[in-house]
Amino acid sequence: MSERRKQRAMRFFWWVLVPVLAGLILLAAWREVVPAYTAQFDTGTPGTFTATGRDCSGRTCSWRGNFVSDDGLVVRRGIGLAPGAEPATVGDRVAATEVGHKRNVYPRAGSTDWFLITLLATVSLAVLVVWGVGVVRAIRRSVRQGAAGS
Repeated sequence: MSERRKQRAMRFFWWVLVPVLAGLILLAAWREVVPAYTAQFDTGTPGTFTATGRDCSGRTCSWRGNFVSDDGLVVRRGIGLAPGAEPATVGDRVAATEVGHKRNVYPRAGSTDWFLITLLATVSLAVLVVWGVGVVRAIRRSVRQGAAGS
């Protein structure tokens, strides 16, 4: 590969792929931040998750089951359990918190989701800031070169 092609590839990576990927990660984190923090600070609906099966179809395995709130008013069937205090076998019960997440309830003993989401969002935001500074510098450099050439 020629040096010129390598430079073009690096420019494309920096000016297009980096902000798109960082933006997508930031959006995904934004979607998940409210349920994760609600569960972490125990402000959801308390109840019990009963494991009915283990789903290993993705990159990792996760528990599926049913959630029933302590007052019996909230019942969610076929829901996932976020990582944290996990059942050992089918039928095990785990104290959990329901926070309105589409796919999961959270173990009351805590989950690392809030920390991972915060870390991903912070890194993505930092990457976007660095990218933005690079854009501003490139524009200023271009303007200076244009003014010097006149």
